[in-house]
Amino acid sequence: MKLYYSENLKQIDSKTYSDFGYSEAVLMENAGSGCFREFVKVYNKNENVLSKNYVISVICGKGNNGGDGFVFSRYLFNAGYNVKTIILAEPNNYTGIAKLNLDILIKLNVEIIQAVNENDINILSELLNDTDILIDAIFGIGINRDIAGFYKNVIEIIESKNNYDVICLDNPSGFNTDSGFYMGTGIKNNIKKIFTFGGLKVGFYLNEGEKLNLHDKTILIDINHPRALLDSCHANIEILEEKKISAYLPERLSFNTKFDYGHVLIIAGSPGKTGAAYMSSLSAFKAGAGLVTLAVPYELNHILEIKTSEVMTYPVINDGSGCFNINGADDISKNLLKNKTAVVIGPGLGLKKETADFLYNILELIEVPIVIDADGLNLISEDMNFLKKLTKKNKHIVLTPHYKEMERLAKIDRKIIEKDPIKIGGDFVREYGVCLLLKGASMFAFSNNLSNKAIQYKHSPLLASGGSGDVLSGLIGSFIAQGLDLYKSICLSSYLLVYSANNLRKQYGESGAGAVKIALNIPNAVRLLRNDNIEK
Repeated sequence: MKLYYSENLKQIDSKTYSDFGYSEAVLMENAGSGCFREFVKVYNKNENVLSKNYVISVICGKGNNGGDGFVFSRYLFNAGYNVKTIILAEPNNYTGIAKLNLDILIKLNVEIIQAVNENDINILSELLNDTDILIDAIFGIGINRDIAGFYKNVIEIIESKNNYDVICLDNPSGFNTDSGFYMGTGIKNNIKKIFTFGGLKVGFYLNEGEKLNLHDKTILIDINHPRALLDSCHANIEILEEKKISAYLPERLSFNTKFDYGHVLIIAGSPGKTGAAYMSSLSAFKAGAGLVTLAVPYELNHILEIKTSEVMTYPVINDGSGCFNINGADDISKNLLKNKTAVVIGPGLGLKKETADFLYNILELIEVPIVIDADGLNLISEDMNFLKKLTKKNKHIVLTPHYKEMERLAKIDRKIIEKDPIKIGGDFVREYGVCLLLKGASMFAFSNNLSNKAIQYKHSPLLASGGSGDVLSGLIGSFIAQGLDLYKSICLSSYLLVYSANNLRKQYGESGAGAVKIALNIPNAVRLLRNDNIEK
């Protein structure tokens, strides 16, 4: 599903009027009536019926968001609900379609309470004390400055009470739907649902929006914008959804052999970090690669041979330190690169200068798609011009940094990256031409030409432990080896990692499963994603 910035939605509204002849009144009516229909569904679920005695207070600002609130109030009133409409400006200060809908309420004798300045704050507070459901229609999208003065006090009074549910129209007042931050203050507490119009907002998946799970509370209201506009005027960002992701899974045919599902080479490991090599190779196998070869420093091979069964190991020559060095590049080139369909390099690689020399040399020699992760990212961050040279040679490269690794790669403070991962990730891809998966609680996927961008917004507390990134790199390498393109591979892998982890929560709770068990559960997660029947 596509996401939208506020500017996209303003453009859609404008073209809806200018190019298709809609009136503002039509869209406002559709918004208010659509909210009413969803409201009734929300509060009349599972044989529960919303009492007509409940006090529903609709608080309306001066703009079109307030106008949406007026239409909603009218539908509530005409349906027999106990509705009170709070206006935050004198009636004559409302204009346009909002004023038209306020005038209709007045003619219907809907109870209207004015709270228009600081002297009315106590009146507002007392009214809220008797409220069961509060409808927030104060500010719409596009707010770009901190809320201050009277409106700040109004919102703080609303936030100070816990005796009502809050339903937000379009977005929570004070929330910037582009950045995901609140502008000084805003509606955060007791939000039951957000009835959002036109399209899902990018900010619901970022920063404070992500932390408050605003996306999980959102119901999209179709207010009948022309479909052509919704399809063309968007942020070119999608959220990853199960139906689409499951279609990415490589097809498995009963008459195929291991040679039909690719051969992934994983170059990983150093003293003290053999687990990273193991977990990456394990997940590559469990995700369906036909063959997996794990190349490790010679001195570590006996450890991995004991740990692995289905994965082949190869002892790479070095200087006796147990770490990769320049000699290993020639060894791997002569003995391992033939017939491989993808390479993963970096998990547990170590940060020695000799290992950096090895990495830079072997990357020049690999001709199939490369996934660079973990220590590989930290080593390559020392010479970003080298990365540019690789992509200019048409090498197909995936980078999988978490925010700290991205800080080293992009030379931008982590806190700045966290505030705007979509822009900074996009700028990075534009400069270096790589396929990028930026990892946090949510993950951000970018194709190498930026024609596709996605947010993997589902989370799992079981991933907050060492090794989950190693499992992820193995998944990506496995799907690339099986023939999936780089962008689809990072989308599928990021989704599948969280899916597998969450599938274990009933058994392990919020912690303690560990990355190995998440990797071992990948076949079951794939089966569930395919929606297979065990008895077939």
